[in-house]
Amino acid sequence: MRSESWRERAQCRGVGFDVFFPPEDPRMEGLAQRRQREASAKRICARCPVAGECLEWALENRETRGIWGGRTELERKAILRAQRRVRLVV
Repeated sequence: MRSESWRERAQCRGVGFDVFFPPEDPRMEGLAQRRQREASAKRICARCPVAGECLEWALENRETRGIWGGRTELERKAILRAQRRVRLVV
């Protein structure tokens, strides 16, 4: 099992969970609020020395919620689809 010590070096340590994850009830966050939250999270990820490892972990574990490695749920789904297409071609 690969070490997850990257989490200890993550820029998001100590930042509130609510910056990276939507509320449990989707009605509690409008589109403008969601975009603002995601932009805030992405700014933190942009400065993070382990964003690549974080994104890799989220992709490998099929993380379905939140911002991981600076990518949203939809962005990660697109990455996974592209990876599957590449494997099908090869």
